[in-house]
This record gives sequence, structure tokens and C-alpha cells, in this order.
Amino acid sequence: MKQFEILLSSDYSEYSELKKFIMMHVEGLGYSNQFIDGLQLSIKEAFVNAIKHGNHEQHDLAISCKVTLTKDLLQASIRDCGKGFNPYDQPNPAEPGNLLKLSGRGLYIISSFVEKMCVTVDDDGSTLMLHYIPY
Repeated sequence: MKQFEILLSSDYSEYSELKKFIMMHVEGLGYSNQFIDGLQLSIKEAFVNAIKHGNHEQHDLAISCKVTLTKDLLQASIRDCGKGFNPYDQPNPAEPGNLLKLSGRGLYIISSFVEKMCVTVDDDGSTLMLHYIPY
């Protein structure tokens, strides 16, 4: 098992550093380009949600991303300073009444690429855990 972590400020421009971090650890492992693209998109959505909903765009608050690699599983966690949420208790953006809303698609996008997602909460914040089966 290999584990890597990066700590970023709660700023949208930090995604370029997160993307480089992810690529540095998954390149050369034999994953398909399609898998890597889905991984990058879903982690980007999780990062944006952590900034917007978890840290309420307070740039002085941190977000950490941890990647754990095993033979058959890739886990990514995005941790913010927020109170957490139930990822399965959010409105479906594909339903007719939600199609024109300006937000609400991030978790929908994430869920299309992960095998499983869950949120844990403690006194210091919340963590969105994403489980992938690489191909």
C-alpha cells in the first residue's frame, strides 16, 4: 500500500497543484486514460465542493487530499473544515425540476466515476472518501 497527501489552501487556483499531485502518483501505473480522466474530474468536483460548501470560500482554511493505492483499489479523500453532509441525501440534478439549477451537479458527477463514496465527520471537519477500482 502506498499513501500520499497534499495540503492546499481553500482557493480554486490550487486545483492545478492538486492535479499535478494526482498525476505524479498515478502516471505509469497502467491505468487507462479514461480512468485517469474520470479520476481527475471527480476529484476536481470534490475539491470545488470542499472550497464552496465545506470551507465557505474562506481562503485561510485548508483542504487536504490523500491518495491511497493498493493493488486493486485507489482511495482518495478530500478533507475540509466543514460540518459534513450525507452524499446520498442530495437532490438529483437530472430530475426535471433541478435541470436549470446552477449547482448540485458535483456529487452527481463524482458518483458516476466512483464505486463508493462516504463522508466522515469529526470535531475538526469532514472527509469525503472516494473509492475507485482502476482499469
